[in-house]
Amino acid sequence: MKEDFNQMFTNYKCRIYAYILAITKSEYVAEEITQEIFIKLWVARENLHEIKNLDGYVFKIARNLSLNHLRKVAYNEKMSGELIRVAAKDGDSAETKLNLFDYNKLINQAVDGLSPQRKLVFKLSKEDELSYDEIAAQLKLSKNTVKNHHLTAMGIVRSFLIKNGISSAVTVFFLLCF
Repeated sequence: MKEDFNQMFTNYKCRIYAYILAITKSEYVAEEITQEIFIKLWVARENLHEIKNLDGYVFKIARNLSLNHLRKVAYNEKMSGELIRVAAKDGDSAETKLNLFDYNKLINQAVDGLSPQRKLVFKLSKEDELSYDEIAAQLKLSKNTVKNHHLTAMGIVRSFLIKNGISSAVTVFFLLCF
């Protein structure tokens, strides 16, 4: 099994890296995503024999992770502009004086208050950047169930942040970046 994986790594690493680099235009990001792909493949190595088109599967993962990265970058840039606008407008408010640590602390408190299932779905989505399909497969749940858990969790976290004095625009920014 290990030899097969090593062979697969040798066969795909350069092609995947080049493919991701062409999409992301960043050597660092291409390296990170390439590593992430092989970690995912290693974790799922016992089930890889069931995949009929491994080439298509591997490159679809590469494409999805690359596009997820680009979406996240675009969102962060958009929301950074919104955060700057809000901060300029509310320059003296207590909200703008909170630092990132305080925001993350509040987000973690909100996440800790979620049910175990919602907490897991939220973390897989935000920290591991998994899609609803990937989370559903990993947790053996329907995609709809995962989506409902995630949206409910996001709403709970957002409400918690707003109740703690964080504006909607800043709340959205930190939920996207968390």
